[in-house]
Amino acid sequence: MEGLKKNLMSADDEYLISLSNKGILKRACKDIESAKIKVSYIDGSAYVDIDGVQCVILDPLAESTCTCPSRSICRHIITAILWLKKELLSENETDKSEENNKQSAVKEKAEQLDRELREFPIEKLQKAMKKKYYNEYLDKVKLGILPKVEEMSVITVEIPEDNATVKLISPLEYSACTCHSKELCKHKAAAILTWQLKHNVTSAEKLLPAEEKQVELDIGAIHDCADYALKFLEKILSDGLVRTPDDAAETAESVAVMCHNAQLADTEKSMREIGNRLNGYITHSPEFNSNILFENIMDVIIVLKSIISENDEEKLRELMGEFKSKYTITDALEIIPLTQRYFSSSAGYEGEIYYFVNKDPTSPNSYFTYSDIRPTFYETNNRRNMSKAPWGLYGGVDIIMKYEIRLTLPKLSGIKLSSSNDTRAEEICKPNLNQKAIYERIYTDFLKLIKDNFLSGTEDERETLVMLMPEKCISSVSDEITQTHNIIVEDKYGQRITLKTRYRSNEKIFFEQFVKAGEIMLKDPEKRYVIFGNAYIENSKCCIYPIAIFDKITPPEIGADEDEIFGYDERYGHFANLFKNIKSILCDIIQCGINTFDFYTQIEDISEECKKSGLILLAEKLKNLSDMLRAKNHTYRNDNSEIIGILTEIYLYLKTGIKKTEIRQAINNLYYKGDN
Repeated sequence: MEGLKKNLMSADDEYLISLSNKGILKRACKDIESAKIKVSYIDGSAYVDIDGVQCVILDPLAESTCTCPSRSICRHIITAILWLKKELLSENETDKSEENNKQSAVKEKAEQLDRELREFPIEKLQKAMKKKYYNEYLDKVKLGILPKVEEMSVITVEIPEDNATVKLISPLEYSACTCHSKELCKHKAAAILTWQLKHNVTSAEKLLPAEEKQVELDIGAIHDCADYALKFLEKILSDGLVRTPDDAAETAESVAVMCHNAQLADTEKSMREIGNRLNGYITHSPEFNSNILFENIMDVIIVLKSIISENDEEKLRELMGEFKSKYTITDALEIIPLTQRYFSSSAGYEGEIYYFVNKDPTSPNSYFTYSDIRPTFYETNNRRNMSKAPWGLYGGVDIIMKYEIRLTLPKLSGIKLSSSNDTRAEEICKPNLNQKAIYERIYTDFLKLIKDNFLSGTEDERETLVMLMPEKCISSVSDEITQTHNIIVEDKYGQRITLKTRYRSNEKIFFEQFVKAGEIMLKDPEKRYVIFGNAYIENSKCCIYPIAIFDKITPPEIGADEDEIFGYDERYGHFANLFKNIKSILCDIIQCGINTFDFYTQIEDISEECKKSGLILLAEKLKNLSDMLRAKNHTYRNDNSEIIGILTEIYLYLKTGIKKTEIRQAINNLYYKGDN
């Protein structure tokens, strides 16, 4: 009976609300005024009759029962608890120590809850939260983001991103959550872990991410699939495009499906791109480029050979790639909408990409993108409806371009923003492109543009997004055959780069605006445009693929970056041209095929040139390739794997060499314009 009495004395309104809810407590307070109640005590429990309904009040109170249909703590149980508590107080109102007893009971209850929370095992909490939710919670903790905790007789924890409120009581198994789960749900587990972190029971440093339970790989099946894909690509290289069957694109799609089933995510995407380029060749598309197809095939062959020779699961998973990008939670972001563009890839994806400027000048990411892109290889020709806005915003996805936005708990993969429901957006104001965050991103010195974006030495497959404001336009020329338009612009230091865009039906309006901007800059030397686009190195020159052009951004004068001077070095030009010449000869293989390729004399000549230039290793590889191709003409063997092997080694050498030399040559060409 003493245990029940202590529980009754410590059960304040907050505790009773956590057992049921506020509405039931209010109803019970009203019922107690008119209810006919009879009580009897048996074996330390109270049997209470309330208007013919029987309740058994037990220790702990959360285990009390009632004969009414309710399966939870009902108004009858709360009424009985209130009545028993009132009776205990009235019986002892003359006892001066009763208030002390009450306070002692409350304190004892709090200490019991404290002990339970401290002793609750971390492993059990991790299991209840599950891997993804636990790891995301851990990411927030590392950012200093913890749920709000209010400690009274009941510990209340608010988890706003899940719209959940947890009330922790003793015994812990009777704690309540607004998700209405009776078990240890992820919210209750997060609440307990939050309390433990707040009271230094554990720390963020001690908490380790939950390891992803990976499905065991069928290495044999993966090797078989990679080998099949490799043979398909080797046949294309052996026969050449001139002998490629009309169903080659469909075969590439079939191989892509096989790669999907074998979990070869990156290879699947690459095979679809190769299939689309083969289709471009078969249908005589004006955009088809045999050199790009050769590069695609060689890149995939390199990966496939690595997969076939790899038996270590961890390394194999890295080579296989992932179907979905991994996103990590970061601190709050404020972003300025900049522009959007239509996107269509040869791998079979299309949609819109939305670009934003990061308002934080200290962040390594100046820009962010949000992609509303879907695969088209499974869809019909039906027009796709506009997607819904992400991050809890109302309306279509285009609403994200109408306001500067503050994102809470954003998830990032590089510069890509996730549409996660955990992220919440707050509309700040209408976009203003004339502000410091924009001005700080604008290049007026083209040398600084190259240094900042290409001399870091890091490999990055994402777009190299930049904004620049040229001093003047040198030329603006269209090529009707290739359907391209090139604008050569110059900065105030006389350094030149080229803006290049291609006409596409889905980007007709922007193409026309781009051409018009070139005409205006030529006619009016004082006209200043800010160009936003993707920077890249092509033929030893820095080029920009423009995404948007702004004529109402007016940044203040920006000084030059003078901390490093790059002098002209003709060696870079020599090696860049040599590497490109070799690559050009090798790219001819995709057209005629290894079986009929007879340019081995040219390869021998360029091998000698490499030898004279000090590139001994490359010279030897080219000589070996030439000898193999010459011997090929005197045999009926159809196995070209050895030739493709040496071809792969040369291709990798050239890929690295071209990248290194072209960046420095692009710097040379800022000053030595030559033939632009």
